[in-house]
Amino acid sequence: MSNTDPSTNLIDEETDHLFLCFCTFVMNVKGKKLSVQNVFVQTLQDDKLKNIMKEILNLDTDYEVVRIFLDFDPSIAKSKYVTKFLNGRNEYMDGKKKLSKRSGNI
Repeated sequence: MSNTDPSTNLIDEETDHLFLCFCTFVMNVKGKKLSVQNVFVQTLQDDKLKNIMKEILNLDTDYEVVRIFLDFDPSIAKSKYVTKFLNGRNEYMDGKKKLSKRSGNI
């Protein structure tokens, strides 16, 4: 038998429901059926979507957004599509840092 408090169960179920509603919203906005991995990437790419998710789920940080996705589907961390997106983003950020260092030296 589970020792989980009923209020915790209710909060978890409501969070899952709101998360799935957000995923459905993203699919409707993008006009096509998307996997959870694709919704994750779309949310990371689009600050407006990220802010909508934060508002719907009452989240404060981007870290919490990522945590919600990983709690729902841990396989996101192993997804080649997500890894490719994050690696591309890291390369972009590294290039941006190098560019700002160069412009700072002028």
